[in-house]
Amino acid sequence: MSPRTVSIVNMKGGVGKSTTVASLAEALSLEGLRVLVVDLDPQSNVSMMLAGQDRWIDLRKNGQTIDEYFNQFVYGGEPRFFHEFIAHGVSDLSGDPQLDLLISTPEFRYIERHALEKWVSQGFDIRQLNARFSRLTNSAIESVSDNYDLVLFDCPPGISMFAEAAIELSEFIVIPTIADYVSRLGIFAFRKRALRSMEQRRFTDERIWTVITKFEQHNTLHLSEADMLKTQFNVFDTRIPQAEQIARAAEWSDQKRTFEQKYGAAAQVIRQFAAEFRERAGLI
Repeated sequence: MSPRTVSIVNMKGGVGKSTTVASLAEALSLEGLRVLVVDLDPQSNVSMMLAGQDRWIDLRKNGQTIDEYFNQFVYGGEPRFFHEFIAHGVSDLSGDPQLDLLISTPEFRYIERHALEKWVSQGFDIRQLNARFSRLTNSAIESVSDNYDLVLFDCPPGISMFAEAAIELSEFIVIPTIADYVSRLGIFAFRKRALRSMEQRRFTDERIWTVITKFEQHNTLHLSEADMLKTQFNVFDTRIPQAEQIARAAEWSDQKRTFEQKYGAAAQVIRQFAAEFRERAGLI
């Protein structure tokens, strides 16, 4: 059975996207799901959160990065299989979560540009370029599909060719957002683009979900905007709070810790979100 594929994406930055990916991946992997996180964001936030800086540096030195994987298709050289680039058993949680990761690096931002320059010079148009990025990404995931129950793509802010490819092969899309007016407006434009990709596979907007992040229960603006979001989009019932424990959980610990030690009082709401996600994605 193929893994569920999910893109976590928002064109707007600062909405807790990478934190959502990391916490969801950790919660589900502790429950026994085999999870692969693919970091498509050159900022590498989720890579740092899940691997820690020291291991991230080692993986980078060893060439086990997403940019090195795609490099071979742009520059050529000795071919390497996708599974060779994956870091196994990441996370600083105790309990042996079944969580693997393909890290990103700042250099990843240049791979797309170089690929575009090369393939455009060879006569490819934008549709053919999109098809090539999608085919490369899809074949990579298919090559390891037997090893995972869930693949999470952490997409960069805005839209890149790689983010487009991830969205096109994803069965579900999760949009983390802050409950404010500007963020809500941005979702409308993005959903239209995402829906066009999903309709090619005969999926509907019922597979595009919104999760409210950095929520402040006593903020009247957040309350009213959260209600508005729920009337306009397919929103998770669980709202991820603005919490110091969640922010601190992004800091790597050299000592293994339990989920409750890592996320503190926010652990329960993250588990609740993971359970709701799992039910929606059919991972029960």
